[in-house]
Amino acid sequence: MCLAKTVAIDFQRHAALSGREQNMDRAIKQQVRDLLLHRNVNDLLDLCEKDRRFWSALRLCLYETDDSILWSAIEATAGLMNRWWQAGREEKVREYIRGLLWLLNDESGGIGWSAPQTIAEIIVAIPELLEPYGGMAIARALEEPPLVKSGLWAMGRLGKRIAEVVGLFQNMILGVFESDEPETLGLAAWAMGEAGFAPALPSLEALKDRRETVRIYIDGEFQEKPLEWWTKEAIRKIG
Repeated sequence: MCLAKTVAIDFQRHAALSGREQNMDRAIKQQVRDLLLHRNVNDLLDLCEKDRRFWSALRLCLYETDDSILWSAIEATAGLMNRWWQAGREEKVREYIRGLLWLLNDESGGIGWSAPQTIAEIIVAIPELLEPYGGMAIARALEEPPLVKSGLWAMGRLGKRIAEVVGLFQNMILGVFESDEPETLGLAAWAMGEAGFAPALPSLEALKDRRETVRIYIDGEFQEKPLEWWTKEAIRKIG
């Protein structure tokens, strides 16, 4: 089975607890979770390269509801892709990303909740993959209401790298400001500032008095700030 199909199956079957997951060695799954919680990424990546069951367990952690495990899993996955890339396995990395992108289509039959963040983190580790995958991941995520916040985080993570590309779907990006949900608006403000997206300035100006707290994962930790702070910081960065 090709890697892209494997990625899709991982996401689609998680909710139903596939037979493969149920039969996975519980000790391995627990070991992976413990390594992620303690951020022992290098040790985990060594195990993933030696035994594919650890890689299977890591992929399943991309569905975690525990943010401490989820974000560590996203970063570890990017680290493993970087190892593969450096080892000359470029096509295997591209195939994995294509599998994640496929999950952002209606035809996939499932939703890759963390796919946009994972793709963005891989691109940060391997900048050569920015084109075409960065813009594709963000655009597809913004087309799906449940994935808008994931797409905004991906845009913010890629920052100035993606500035020129996102201009191609400017109206879609500005449309996120029609939401009144604080987390969406906070992520939008942060993403606009990181990407230097000047067309968003009028929308940002309208948020300068919003004081709801918004929590965003940045540089390995969560930061909680009032929405007005995220907004003013974005305006400052855009200049």
